[in-house]
Amino acid sequence: MHFDLTVIIPTYNEEENIERMIITVDSICRAHDINEEILIVDDNSNDSTITIVKKLMVDRPFLHLIIRTKNPGLSPSLYDGIINATADLIQCIDCDFSHPPEKIPIFYHIIKNEGYDMVIGSRYVKGGEVINWPVLRRVLSSGAALLSRLLIPHVKDSGSGFFAINRHILTGTLLSPRGFRMGFEILGKAHWTRVHEIPIVFKDREFGQSKLKGRIIFDFLIQCGSIIKYNFIVRKSTNIIRAWTLFLHG
Repeated sequence: MHFDLTVIIPTYNEEENIERMIITVDSICRAHDINEEILIVDDNSNDSTITIVKKLMVDRPFLHLIIRTKNPGLSPSLYDGIINATADLIQCIDCDFSHPPEKIPIFYHIIKNEGYDMVIGSRYVKGGEVINWPVLRRVLSSGAALLSRLLIPHVKDSGSGFFAINRHILTGTLLSPRGFRMGFEILGKAHWTRVHEIPIVFKDREFGQSKLKGRIIFDFLIQCGSIIKYNFIVRKSTNIIRAWTLFLHG
């Protein structure tokens, strides 16, 4: 079956959100004539998430499920989703409605019709906002965003988990997904030319528990080192220089 877009939804114990998210994403895509695949990538949930998805799959041929039992985590889940997606245009979105699914058609239009390689839902451009976040999480997120701009200066929210890509930019790219910042990994290593940010209002989850762990800072620093090594040793510098060139001439 041909799909215009694969929407990847990573899950772990999302029984409160998963059915509503699937129905919402499908309704939005249908309203905008987007023939979508919805790919649930689950880290072997121990609640009823998998059962709910399997039940919904019975009469939804566009709904697919991957159950992961090794190397759990958001970025590894997104990576497995990307390499198993049916469509070349891919949208990543959290299951907890912290990302506004009504923005998906905007991402799709920009990727498909305006020639961008990656579109990011940004909390830190004009019009972007974060709602109901605890102070510590705001500080950690803002600090990581600032550090990320040392490598990719023209992107204000490289750590956003709400992004779309054309999968061709990953051809020949060796990714090392870890932690929560898969978009940053792609920006640091993939073969992109044009990246666009659109403002989003990020809302903290209403149901379920956050998956953020204490290792997030450590994983981020390891990721920064991996991107630097990849650019200046493996690929003899490409993305970091390109990003700084775009920033200085933007």
